[in-house]
Amino acid sequence: MGYKFRPEQYVKPKSIDETIAILSKHGKAAKIIAGGTDLLVDKPEEAGVLVDINGLNLSYIEATEQGILIGATSFFKKIHESFLLQHQPYRVISEAAWKLGHYNLRNIATIGGNICNAVPSADAPVALIALDTNAVIAGPEGERNVPLLGFYKFVRETTLNSDEFLKELLIPPQPSNTAASFQKIGRTKIDIAIVNVACRLSLVEEVIHDSRIVLGAVAPTPIRAYEAENALNDVKISPEIVEKVAELAAEATRPINDVRSSANYRREMTRVLTRRAILDAYEKALEVSI
Repeated sequence: MGYKFRPEQYVKPKSIDETIAILSKHGKAAKIIAGGTDLLVDKPEEAGVLVDINGLNLSYIEATEQGILIGATSFFKKIHESFLLQHQPYRVISEAAWKLGHYNLRNIATIGGNICNAVPSADAPVALIALDTNAVIAGPEGERNVPLLGFYKFVRETTLNSDEFLKELLIPPQPSNTAASFQKIGRTKIDIAIVNVACRLSLVEEVIHDSRIVLGAVAPTPIRAYEAENALNDVKISPEIVEKVAELAAEATRPINDVRSSANYRREMTRVLTRRAILDAYEKALEVSI
């Protein structure tokens, strides 16, 4: 007979401390659930206790002195429509949220789940890493901040300990004259990414002085294309520069062959989407610098 997903307990804690106590008690058998769009599909065999964190009031998008905070249980529809995420460069997060699956899914899926599921094709991490986002993790020793790029260890593996959970995301204040772009290609408009790319640019007059190029679905975790970024920094944009940077981004990939795409196609689409993201981000950065 096949495996049946039958957790023995369902609990809905009312505080962060209670949540941590439950996670500490049950260890790897405890699984966080909010939207459930990943957990109820994956149905991990070790799941013995479902810990519903929807009672922790973690659905928010707020501006603070430290930057913009996004609570872990915020739905993607809310993120897409947030007023705080309609301006550059933060709009890249709204754009990524809009391209995540079907409308109905965006009303259920949470940003925390999209991040913690740690699949290479996830959309939100790529956009967030481009803005130097930190993951705020709650655990027995209090809170700790981890750069989101370093949050991932491998496919479906993160730096979270079994007695910790993702509380919120902190997006730091961005440099002036900065804009960003999110680009994605899938088999359909509502499918998961074959490749996704985010690019963030900061300008001094018309010279790019700081950049981020983040690639998804082309390695076990989201990656930054550092050599491509270095080639883009401190230059004026030109067709030759854009082609060189796009090629360097493609060379940074470690794609695989699977049912959705060949490795060669992923590498070529990385080049194409990086080119689009650079040009789009540059045009938007010029607009905000006027």
